[in-house]
Amino acid sequence: MANLIVIDIEELSALCRLKPTLKDCAAFFKCSEDTIERRIKEATGQTFAEFREQNMVFTRYDLVRRAIQKASSGDNTMLIFCLKNLCGWADKPVNEDKERDNDEFENMSDFDLNERLKQLSGKL
Repeated sequence: MANLIVIDIEELSALCRLKPTLKDCAAFFKCSEDTIERRIKEATGQTFAEFREQNMVFTRYDLVRRAIQKASSGDNTMLIFCLKNLCGWADKPVNEDKERDNDEFENMSDFDLNERLKQLSGKL
């Protein structure tokens, strides 16, 4: 009979806040990757990727909170970073009409693109 490897799901949860690979988790608990996946499935019904992502939310919120605190305390570099990444600011305004024009071509097939190019080249 094989020895049952005990994995503390709370400890694994805390480890997953650091975004380890499945291989890293298996090495940490000195077991196989399959064992990690099975224990997560038994305890939560989730896959390893889902479990890790669920636990990473705490890390992301903590990082965002710290970035905002730094920006609020006068770190202008962090303020600019937060404005760009959290608020959608940009150094140069986006030309919305140009974006709309590009959207038209994004979902076209190669055939449709070639036909459109023929139409446009005839207008030149």
